Amino acid sequence: MKSIFRFICLVLMVSGWVVAALCLHVVRTPDPADAHQSKLVVIPKQRLGVQDTYVDARDWTMADVPAHGSLILELINAQKADQLKFLADPNSKQSIEMQLVDVLTAAQKGAPSPAPTTRIPHIH
Repeated sequence: MKSIFRFICLVLMVSGWVVAALCLHVVRTPDPADAHQSKLVVIPKQRLGVQDTYVDARDWTMADVPAHGSLILELINAQKADQLKFLADPNSKQSIEMQLVDVLTAAQKGAPSPAPTTRIPHIH
């Protein structure tokens, strides 16, 4: 009886961890202060799912952004887009949020490069 109780407790604990993991995005980004370090950004998901639960974005370029569109929009809505500043074009006068939105919009339209847009994401 004791081993059944332990097994049930173990199953409940593991299932709780699984549900918690399905509720969050964990994004690893480079630390701007130290190139050998990284930072973790944790934001809630809008829906339960395994897609982009853990993402290592340290080696990303702007070309990787369209493949993770929902994650990028979650970061923008959570006001955490500044964690992706390493992707930004330093010569651009646009904010990192607008640069990311331009890339996503261009990818939706099938354009090869970011096109100007007037659409602004909903930011809380």
